[in-house]
Amino acid sequence: MKIAIAASSPKIETEVAMHGARAEYYLLYDTETGSVEAVSNPVAQAQRHAGPEAAAYLVSKGADTVVAGQFGPKFRAELEDSGIVCLEKTGTISEVISQFCETA
Repeated sequence: MKIAIAASSPKIETEVAMHGARAEYYLLYDTETGSVEAVSNPVAQAQRHAGPEAAAYLVSKGADTVVAGQFGPKFRAELEDSGIVCLEKTGTISEVISQFCETA
């Protein structure tokens, strides 16, 4: 499973970003390999359509689950329509990853 976690920086000790579609970065955590890859969000500064475009970007990255502090209605709808699970969480990226490791 690949989990995209919204972040304000590419570091694993950063806090989960509150706004999923406009997060500066996504940290992609692969539960099978344990690898973490930081990618810039190409629509973080978009004036319009950030939700649908961010969702399309995460679909293209193979995300199965997206974690953010909050989801706007358009972002959530686009993700869920693509079969992606949306989870609202707070804390650091490393804490979120640890939670997924515990449930595996």
